[in-house]
Amino acid sequence: MLIKIAWRNIWRNKTRSLVVIGSIIVGVWALLAGTGFMNGFMVSYSADMIEHDISNLQVHHPDFKTDFDIKYYLPDAIEKAEELRVWPGVSGVTTRMISNGMVSSPQKAGAVQIRGIDPENEAIVTGIDSMLIEGTYFEDVKRNPVIIGSKMAENLKVKLRSKIVLTFTDGNGDVTAGAFRIVGIIKSSSISINELYAFVKQEDITRLFGINGEAHELAILTEKQFDEDLILNKYQAEYPNDKIESWREIAPELEFMQEMYANMLYILMAIIMIALIFGIVNTMLMAVLERSKELGILMAIGLNKMRVYFMIVIETIFLALIGAPIGLAIGALNISLYMEKGVDLSNYSEGLEAFGYSSILYPYLEASVYPIVTIAVFITAIIAALYPAYKAIKLKPVEAIHSI
Repeated sequence: MLIKIAWRNIWRNKTRSLVVIGSIIVGVWALLAGTGFMNGFMVSYSADMIEHDISNLQVHHPDFKTDFDIKYYLPDAIEKAEELRVWPGVSGVTTRMISNGMVSSPQKAGAVQIRGIDPENEAIVTGIDSMLIEGTYFEDVKRNPVIIGSKMAENLKVKLRSKIVLTFTDGNGDVTAGAFRIVGIIKSSSISINELYAFVKQEDITRLFGINGEAHELAILTEKQFDEDLILNKYQAEYPNDKIESWREIAPELEFMQEMYANMLYILMAIIMIALIFGIVNTMLMAVLERSKELGILMAIGLNKMRVYFMIVIETIFLALIGAPIGLAIGALNISLYMEKGVDLSNYSEGLEAFGYSSILYPYLEASVYPIVTIAVFITAIIAALYPAYKAIKLKPVEAIHSI
């Protein structure tokens, strides 16, 4: 009986009820959309860093990353890469020679990280060939071709076929240099790829290093959703003298950013829920004051205060039951639509690229978010109903009956 009365009560003033339902729909939709867009930024940034730069796992000589001294190469790196490629869960493995140095053109000079790569396997692991915006992938230039980022090309004031000089320390500790011709220019959301890296063929740079058949780094890309720790633990067991790290150790800022975004999502949820609480409280309190005479009569004929209290709470829950599913459906539809085609933010591409974000945003939501939002909405509705329900039971029947 109480449920039936509560259901009828919410439709006695359709405008007021629809306003509350509308606010719940907008609140739920805004929460899902905000969460999806924030997740989209984080997932896009992390995925780009892992897939196009650092990979899931990296292997080095234990002392190499201290100061990137080229004498600390990884023993038998080529053979280890061949072995790793057939391990379960491994999508690709590439070897790299790495040295920090200087890059110069006739106009300008700057810092550079020289990456001597195996072009075929590098393309599998990082998809560097797909980032080309000009030129070719180590074609058309037979001697010392180099690929650089668009920002580096802009800083050096060079273009395709221009000659640049890479200066570095060789295997004997002597400063040496080599002339390279630009065969391709790439563009990525990664600041390092755009501004810092110069990609050359491994055989070209090892010849200048004076270190042949070796590598400083193994970059390992794992299959989607595969537990990279299984590969990490297996490698550590087989090669205890090498240093293998996951992306969390290589780029701890990514994990920090994920935690920060998670906290921001909780703050966003709290803000929207608080706004929703005030909206529901305001509307339900108005409803109680408008129906004070009716509530007074109900209490006068024997409806006890607890039943009146729960009737107001049930009315609010009914409003949430109507609004929440609609808001969830609209939010899920928006997310699924933009997950496929993305949101074009090219008008803000310069600002986004400065922070390493892509100009196409793909909102993303985990399935676990929907039940969390649903529970949060119902808790919010119950909290919002408490004060109006309390005001209802504080009414004095005699005064309420004689009120206008």
